[in-house]
Amino acid sequence: MNPIYNPLQNPSIELFGLRIDEPITAGTDVIVALIGILGYFKIARSKNLRHVSVYSYFFLGTGISTMVAGILGHAFLYRFGYEIKMVGWVLGIMGTCFAQFGAVYHLKNSLIPNTFKTLLWICYAEVVISMSILVLRPSFMVVICHTAFGLILMVTILEAVNYSKTKSKLSIMMIYGVGLAIVAIIAHTTRISISKWFNYLDISHVFLGLSLYVMISGVLFEQKNNPIKA
Repeated sequence: MNPIYNPLQNPSIELFGLRIDEPITAGTDVIVALIGILGYFKIARSKNLRHVSVYSYFFLGTGISTMVAGILGHAFLYRFGYEIKMVGWVLGIMGTCFAQFGAVYHLKNSLIPNTFKTLLWICYAEVVISMSILVLRPSFMVVICHTAFGLILMVTILEAVNYSKTKSKLSIMMIYGVGLAIVAIIAHTTRISISKWFNYLDISHVFLGLSLYVMISGVLFEQKNNPIKA
């Protein structure tokens, strides 16, 4: 795989004699990563309901994948080679899969056992298929499609059903968070940019960070109001 020239890419800078490519893109990736990782540790300090625990791994996985993407896939891509982007993409798929599993577990009490198991198997199958396609045809579009399935089709629909039954604040916050993530995806795919110093990648990272913050807030509310582990 070879990098494609991007006229909207942040110009490189030099800091203490070290070349840093796409500094704003890498920096916003790191900020998103810190939001996810710090959110995970804040949630993981006390006992959680099963769906809260699973959602926390979504934040951790997303945080780690964006950290890898920012540092290895953008700032120092010239040192590690374009293939290193695959690491971030694989971690991104793994991270997002926890969101869809979290939604399934959140709705578990409202489902008959067979439906619950079917939804779990659908999630497992989708993750395997996404990983297989990514290995055979490496492309960030595979990650986007997986994210769309996991967040839009699974999280939004399942949490909407759960909200209609329970009026759960976690459910509505997850839906709001997915809405912000959709804006991030639109910004990325349409390449809406302000300038090469704040391009479509940087804009998408801002909305992704807001998305994670809203979701984490919902999970923390759930944890505070339902402290007993299920």
